[in-house]
Amino acid sequence: MTLIFIYLFVILFVLVVLIISASAGVPFLPTNYKRAKQMMDLAEIKTGSRVVDLGSGAGRLLFLAAARGATATGYELNPILCRWTQIMIFLKGYKGKVKIRCQSLYDADLSNTDVVFTFLLNGPMKKLDNKLFTELPSGAKIVSYLFSIPNRTPIKKENGIIVYQV
Repeated sequence: MTLIFIYLFVILFVLVVLIISASAGVPFLPTNYKRAKQMMDLAEIKTGSRVVDLGSGAGRLLFLAAARGATATGYELNPILCRWTQIMIFLKGYKGKVKIRCQSLYDADLSNTDVVFTFLLNGPMKKLDNKLFTELPSGAKIVSYLFSIPNRTPIKKENGIIVYQV
């Protein structure tokens, strides 16, 4: 009986997360773990890197970056995913290394950022273009999974990971 309750709770949780994400215009699709690690490598995340994840979901990229010594900030509109990330920050002991902002990615402060991660659909990528290339400091990298920024030339492309440099 307890196992059935757990399964029902997980299914309900996933449905609520998907509904909230879809209503925000960007569905919650976790980045494949193998690709997420590859994104870290291509971005050259190291101790002292300042990372922002736009649409951070459950925080996978934030925690991988922090494990490499970076400080990471996620922007996520889904309040359930924000709360989940806050709980995981506490449980993983990343207070001060990982932050979550429950606000629009379009309001993100990118002025002091070395690397921005995105896994967004074409519409949001097109809308972010100007923000990314005007607010990020020179030399900053933008690492996108699966979706490119129209009319921009990447410096690297590998296994669906696209890297740009400002």
